[in-house]
Formats: sequence, structure tokens, C-alpha cells
Amino acid sequence: MTKYKIKNLLDFTPLVIISIYAIILVWTVTSSDAVLSSKHIVGLIVLPLNFLLFKWSHKVGVLGLGLTLLFGLLSLLSYTHSIQTSTLSIGKTEDFQIPIFWGQPIFLLWLIIHFVVSGRHYVGIVTKKYWQELFDK
Repeated sequence: MTKYKIKNLLDFTPLVIISIYAIILVWTVTSSDAVLSSKHIVGLIVLPLNFLLFKWSHKVGVLGLGLTLLFGLLSLLSYTHSIQTSTLSIGKTEDFQIPIFWGQPIFLLWLIIHFVVSGRHYVGIVTKKYWQELFDK
């Protein structure tokens, strides 16, 4: 197996992780009295879209997955039954707090994994040439 093929397979790692979490979420809801929230429903709708984006174009799939993870970090969707949003601030008094993190910590971990294995797809993302090449394919 070539190095290029291994790198492409590693790009699926966060997608596999959130898929497993989605399966666990559905299992938990069907086997208990738990209910799905709107964030769960959004997450379950977005998950198949990520698979379709990967099927259409690998690079577009990676970008779509990154966007999904960012939305999860901002607590717009969730794949875990207990939605935990945390805030981390710095400051000496309660009146003066500067927030440095707000979101779901598990998505921060998944986003870090995503950037470690797929960071090469984000090089030059703010340039016009990047987007022209992406849409020309």
C-alpha cells in the first residue's frame, strides 16, 4: 500500500469515530427512555452528508467533515447522548472574565485528530487558487 493511499485512509478516522458515537447514540435512545434533542437530529442528518461528500470528492469530504466538527465544537450538533458544553475563561475577578473556549470538549479532541491526519488538505485554504482548483476538479 502506498504512502498516499494510507494518508487518504487516515482521513476517514474522525468520520469513523463520529459514526461509532452516532451508532451508540441511536442504541442508547432506542434501548432506554432517552430522547433525541434537536442537536442530535441535526448531527444524524449531517453524518450521511459527510459520507456523500467523501464519495463525491475526497478533498470536499475532508472539508465537509472539518466543518461538521467545527459545528459540533460550537454545540450546533452532537453525537453523544449527554450534550456537555463547557466554558473556560481567564481573569482575576468574576466581573472581568475573558472566554478562551466555549463548546463541546469531545469535538475539540476530534477536531485535533482531524487536523493531525488531514491538515495537508487545509494548506492554502484562504487563497483564491485553492478554491479554483477545488471546483475545477
